[in-house]
Amino acid sequence: MAASAPTPHATGFPAEGRCGYYVAKKKRFCRMVVAAGKRFCGEHAGAAEEENARKRILCPLDPKHTVYEDQLAKHLKKCNSREKPKPDFFIQDINAGLKDETEITEQMVPISSLSEEQLEILIMKLKKASEGLNSTLKDQILSHPALHDALNDPKNGDSATKHLKQQMLKKFTSSL
Repeated sequence: MAASAPTPHATGFPAEGRCGYYVAKKKRFCRMVVAAGKRFCGEHAGAAEEENARKRILCPLDPKHTVYEDQLAKHLKKCNSREKPKPDFFIQDINAGLKDETEITEQMVPISSLSEEQLEILIMKLKKASEGLNSTLKDQILSHPALHDALNDPKNGDSATKHLKQQMLKKFTSSL
């Protein structure tokens, strides 16, 4: 049986082309790819002695990653954690409702608090507003010939017939 190849930690150095930072918590070297001629990846570049001239800082938009201090302005323009522009139709908190009780306008009062005179005025306004509306509804049960065979099929039990009738009513009312 052939012996397995030694792991990078067993040999004491990282894999070829990988970061040289040892992650103690994971008990292994960082597996990020390094740039040509570098020893550490972008995240662990602060640990390198040769890069002391450039300082890395936490990204102000997302502290989970770091950036070079001299490239911060450029990074902020392309960082994936920046706030994306909202579409034209977006309105913040449009469906949120009232934030607190102080936003209730004085015109909004419960009907029960109105005097009898105010209530009569309101009823007259509502009647006047609803005069032009067609408020009489016809009660119709619609049917379609394609469904008669299924409704009259003896194989369908009471439950199936009931569901077929409901589906028929749904289809006709949604098409009106």
